Amino acid sequence: MLPTAISEMRFWAWGKQMTDALKELLAKVEAGSCENDGSMHRSFGDNWTHCFDAYHGSLDAAKALHEAVLVGWTVRLNAFTPHGKSAPYVHVFKMRMKQSDPTISANSSGYQGDNPARAWLIAIIKALIAIEASE
Repeated sequence: MLPTAISEMRFWAWGKQMTDALKELLAKVEAGSCENDGSMHRSFGDNWTHCFDAYHGSLDAAKALHEAVLVGWTVRLNAFTPHGKSAPYVHVFKMRMKQSDPTISANSSGYQGDNPARAWLIAIIKALIAIEASE
């Protein structure tokens, strides 16, 4: 089930088009070559400005985007990856309310040097792709 904030956005057409838009944006963000070319708006609608600012290093924007599109999800930001590498590591996940609930989570680590906001953005995008894949 998609978070309420997402499902109420009139322009979001979840399905193959949305997943493709998110995957396109993910590739650009991971490569460090994301431009203001409409791909952020296709993926996040009116929240595209949070995406843009998070890409450029704003933790406040990453937090605002997370709260807008991953309602009820938890985030963990770490300075080290699980393998001990010194790099931003972000884990976003949805707590299971009952045993039968599926576990959905996404990780992002080591992307774009010391830019934890961009690592958080990558984890958000991966979580949205995982949500779509689970439905």
